[in-house]
Amino acid sequence: MKTILQLAGLCLLSGAATAHAQTLLSIPFDNADDLQHFVAPVDELAVEPVFDNQRCLVIGGDVDARALKPIGVQALQKYKLMIRAAVDDSDTVETNDRLPEILAKNGGKSFTACQLTFFDKDGEETSFLLYGRIRMRTDPISIISGQLHEFISVFYAPPEAETLQLKLLPRGRKVWIDEIVLERETSEGTENGNPDFRYGKFNLSGWDPGSEGRLYVRSDGKNVLKCGTSGGSSFFAVDDQARYSFHCKGKGYSKTAGKVTVSFYDMTGKDLGYTHLFWDRDMEEGATKTDIKPPPGAKLAMLKSSRLILEKVMVTQDTPATD
Repeated sequence: MKTILQLAGLCLLSGAATAHAQTLLSIPFDNADDLQHFVAPVDELAVEPVFDNQRCLVIGGDVDARALKPIGVQALQKYKLMIRAAVDDSDTVETNDRLPEILAKNGGKSFTACQLTFFDKDGEETSFLLYGRIRMRTDPISIISGQLHEFISVFYAPPEAETLQLKLLPRGRKVWIDEIVLERETSEGTENGNPDFRYGKFNLSGWDPGSEGRLYVRSDGKNVLKCGTSGGSSFFAVDDQARYSFHCKGKGYSKTAGKVTVSFYDMTGKDLGYTHLFWDRDMEEGATKTDIKPPPGAKLAMLKSSRLILEKVMVTQDTPATD
């Protein structure tokens, strides 16, 4: 634990010196110098030319998990992690078109992955809590392509987070990493993450399709999320002094009406109530509700959806928070 705290301190100092920058970590893996981002030892890691002589980090299937040095983060800030990578596996998206669906159901526990772990000021692991007792850890990024592909996660840092540590998990497979980039997410223009599923069918980015649900590409090329009976988003931050707009577009597919609601929580995950947003019949052409104020004490929110094929759910702040 002492080692983690020392490394975290170094990263926080580095982050403070470049607080104006949006990018917290950028590793192109051009040469062996990029291995300095990993916690020692690094003798089982190599940067070599692969994929038409493109240089990548190469991790053998017999290598255990390899952790990067902790990175300073801010609690309840929105981040985007991109890993461009490929894996040597007989079961990839190139050979199994059901793999994204399988991934959504098992949470990526059996796949090569990058695990995200947050630590508090004392170097202890921390995460979001639901109902004050259920740990809600940030989903790992699963690497499921045999060719170099961008895998993306958009997430919020938990309320007590001060550092984030990334850990690569080969799980018995050879993996190639072309690039890792961690940055503050500013391009989506929404409070919630991945509001229109823009990152493709391999990147849920915190969304849970629920039973019988999946993220897929529609015949018109649009990425959509089919939600089962209990789909929804991950936590995102809200201010109980602000007001918000919710824009939803999607349609139902079941005899039972589909709907979208938003639930509010305090910092410990205590449920403070919910607001009904739309029934499926009201949002087929897109619908917006404005001027929704979270209940007193609300600092977190979570979208919940059922029996819908969603195109987008976009949450934006109407007015700045007041003193």
